[in-house]
Amino acid sequence: MTTKTILITAMCALTGLNMLQAEETAVAVAAKQEVVYSALSHPYFQDKPYPAWSQMTAEQGLADTRAGLQKARERIAAICRIQPHEATFENTFLALNLAADELSQTQGYMHHLAAVMDNEELRAAQEELIPELTAFDAEITANPQLWAVIKSAAAQPWVKELTPAQQRFVQQTVDGFVDGGADLPADKKARKAEIEQELSQLTHKFAKNVLDSTNAWKLLIVDKTQLAGMSEDWMNKARAEAEERGFGSEENPCWMVTLDYESVGTLLRDCDVESTRKMCWEGQCTVGAVGEWDNEPIVARVMELRRELAELLGFKSYADLTTHRRMVGGGENAMNFIDGMAEKVLPAFRAEVQQVLDFISEKEGRYVTFIDPWDRRYYLKKMSEQMYNFDSEELRPYHKADNVINGMFAIYSHLLGVDYSELPAICLQKGEPCPEGYVEVWHPEVKVFKVTDRKTGAHLGSFYVDLFPRASKRAGAWVMPLRYGAAGKDGAPHEPHLAALVGNLSTPTEDKPALFSHYDVETLFHEFGHMMHAMLGDTELQAHCGTSVAWDFVELPSQLFENWTWYPEGIAQYAFHYETGEPMPAELVEKLQRSRYFLPAMDTMGQLCLGKLDMEMHVNYNEKFKGKPLDLASAQLLDPWTIPYSRTAPSIMRHLTHCINGGYSAGYYSYKWAEVLSADAFTRFKKEGLLNAATGADFREAVLSKGDSKPAGEVYRDFMGRAPNPDALLQAQGLVE
Repeated sequence: MTTKTILITAMCALTGLNMLQAEETAVAVAAKQEVVYSALSHPYFQDKPYPAWSQMTAEQGLADTRAGLQKARERIAAICRIQPHEATFENTFLALNLAADELSQTQGYMHHLAAVMDNEELRAAQEELIPELTAFDAEITANPQLWAVIKSAAAQPWVKELTPAQQRFVQQTVDGFVDGGADLPADKKARKAEIEQELSQLTHKFAKNVLDSTNAWKLLIVDKTQLAGMSEDWMNKARAEAEERGFGSEENPCWMVTLDYESVGTLLRDCDVESTRKMCWEGQCTVGAVGEWDNEPIVARVMELRRELAELLGFKSYADLTTHRRMVGGGENAMNFIDGMAEKVLPAFRAEVQQVLDFISEKEGRYVTFIDPWDRRYYLKKMSEQMYNFDSEELRPYHKADNVINGMFAIYSHLLGVDYSELPAICLQKGEPCPEGYVEVWHPEVKVFKVTDRKTGAHLGSFYVDLFPRASKRAGAWVMPLRYGAAGKDGAPHEPHLAALVGNLSTPTEDKPALFSHYDVETLFHEFGHMMHAMLGDTELQAHCGTSVAWDFVELPSQLFENWTWYPEGIAQYAFHYETGEPMPAELVEKLQRSRYFLPAMDTMGQLCLGKLDMEMHVNYNEKFKGKPLDLASAQLLDPWTIPYSRTAPSIMRHLTHCINGGYSAGYYSYKWAEVLSADAFTRFKKEGLLNAATGADFREAVLSKGDSKPAGEVYRDFMGRAPNPDALLQAQGLVE
């Protein structure tokens, strides 16, 4: 999200990001050449106010994508005919930004639906389109006429008269072409296109393998004693899951464990029966690792192709290619960041590991030097309970889903000067009309909210909320920007933005509402930080709006927002007992706060291990991984930073979609990078007040509204008045002075 070019628009279409849209002034450029497409014949093109999800079938996605490709090619052809004396900012840079608008929107909606309502037809359509989309992507920087027009326009004197944001966009467009190989000779451009075609197919297959292997595993328990220690709520959900799949009955009940985090993660933490924990850990080890879903050869080929691509474009490594325009400024700097933080944490990490081993030795009555991996979460919970006299499950009755959402709204309504209102929502079948006043959603559980500015009453944007797991939804939690509204003219507000917040949080039962764990609450607040970054974008150019920032800056708002789930000022807004309405007791809040930095070095090192593995694979794959078993090479690399386990799990790279088919390839370091920024930024809220509306207004104005209209470092300094403190996170955790 650092370069704003048509190349990135096409790439974003593949990953479902709709970041690069342009101003209406560019529409006229190719108007005469365009075929007119109606929203009736191409529902994916529908613009405002909300998509008609029931009309967006896989078959229609094929048709609309191809129509979008045709429209994009027509517009690009028109730009190629512009003579140097005719060039303006609007008919070159903004027109190019607009060219793939419908294509990007169509692919964004298809990608979103595949993530939340997966089905074979949609998968097949996406696979069929991969070659066409990748070919279009390659056409852009391989088009010498287009590059000549852009390069010539960027050198014109009028560029110096543009606004700072426009000049930034011009340079970003040029940078995107250069990084995309526009100056390569024809044979290397052809090879680049081949690489990108193969990478698209491989990464799509990787994600499919992860989802299918996750859904394929299940454990049926018929002996209730094998689930000793599990809560009544968990047992009821596991039994309902089994019955829904056709297993068990009133007379002969059984309980199903799946690889959804709420199911297997809770069991690994709470179940007192080691054999059950072991079976579930072994189940986790199958994801992306067995049979037809084995992702090891895909990972190997992806790394080889990415290295070749980087070298083709003149970079030493793929990490350099992806990071040289980010805050970190290059792969070597990113590696040094990871290694430097690990060096500071390592002594505390080793001490904490020994502390855990001593605890397990005491509990088992024997001296242990290794931890069985299926026991890690179980014993860490026991250890935390003993240290703090606190079980995090005590919090759950105070985390009714509706209360958490409403309390979260109350916090950020106050801090950011906005109001939230729920809109009537309806899930339709294909062909059913949407009643007036309703917003269509893709599943009955989805809710829709409207964001308005408190001072002006302007409609800033709307967002969907889809929080609970189902078989057709991929794991994890995320925010998907679906559309950024056009900037207003002559002082008018911008058109409303649109996005979706998706999660897999704790579900309701027959007799209880959804009661969130603290991890669920923290996850929700994290994603809401992304959402407010998207909703409050207010930039001169749509291409700079919202989360369209340097990749290692995008997690700052999300990680910052997590802090309110740990402090009394935030907790008081949402934590009420679901039956009595009583607020969470102060002593429970205090216990939660004390437990926040439980074994912080182990937690930090775990994240650094992921960043290290990702970065080393994208920098030194040939030297450290090629020709070796992936699991062995990963384990050897991370051994100095890893808890001593009795058994080594398969490499996480087998299923780490973030780094293979997501946006975090050679970028996983950015989670810790942004966590440092957020820890530092939060010191201002701690100093001035967690509910200080003036501080919140400054954050909205300096950070959330600005998007990528300014360099990330400058945006940060605008809020903090200084450069980041690199030790802020470790200081907050008590790991350095």
